[in-house]
Amino acid sequence: MNKSVMMIMAGALVVAILVAMIVQAKLSPKKEKNTASASIEVLVSTKKLMTGERLKPENVRWQEWPEKAVFKGVYKRADQPDEKELAIYDVPLRRDIESGEPITSQALIPDVKGGGNFLAASISEGMRAVAVNVKANTAAGGFIAPGDHVDVLLAYSVKMDSDAKDAAGELVDRYASQTILNNVKVLAVDQSSKDEGREAKVAKTVTIEVTREGAEVIALADKMGELSLSLRRLGDKDTEISKVTPITTDATISEVSRKVNQMMERSKTGSETVRIYSGTAVQNVPVRAGAQ
Repeated sequence: MNKSVMMIMAGALVVAILVAMIVQAKLSPKKEKNTASASIEVLVSTKKLMTGERLKPENVRWQEWPEKAVFKGVYKRADQPDEKELAIYDVPLRRDIESGEPITSQALIPDVKGGGNFLAASISEGMRAVAVNVKANTAAGGFIAPGDHVDVLLAYSVKMDSDAKDAAGELVDRYASQTILNNVKVLAVDQSSKDEGREAKVAKTVTIEVTREGAEVIALADKMGELSLSLRRLGDKDTEISKVTPITTDATISEVSRKVNQMMERSKTGSETVRIYSGTAVQNVPVRAGAQ
């Protein structure tokens, strides 16, 4: 075998080996990069946090979180210039956050440190916040707290002319009371929108959540008389019967007024009224009928 043949065979062998290696590389499955273990640290709560509660450093921690599972709004440790002094500390929550749940920008009241209003952000859509001036005796002794539900009562003086008073003697003498709003939510007590314990607290102002029409009713009722708040049982619902408001007046609750009205009715028995006209003046004079 001459030298040229030997060189050709050697070259062919080398080419065959290279082709085999290329084919094997093409046919063998590609190894995927192991990204399942890639993770970053995000801010999560260490306990259940309630709506309106301010975010505190002791209530959060950094936790490893799969990078693929990270969503918009979470706070990443790598993005914080100073992880010990976060800008979101002392900012109130817009909603409840469960223990271990990531803290998100959507769960916080924006710009609250710059003058943002948590109460305005917490009002339900289409509703209004209205303040009611109260005292201990008009606010369930101070046991009303944010999150409770109350009825709003109005006690007022009934203004009537003399003819109306005569006609309404058995119904009302001077004062009346009625429920003007049912089952409304308490948003805040004084300047606090957070339920800080259930001990009694004598407040001066209670802010309630009402409809636009309810706000108008409160504004007018405040001019008519004194407003009171009646605390409802937790979870209590109105029935068709409870929605019917009875007439409550001084004449209906006072035995004295009832007795006086009865005496006046008896005194009118057997008597008639003579109407005397004198020019433009009209006078009704009771005249007892004579014996038959």
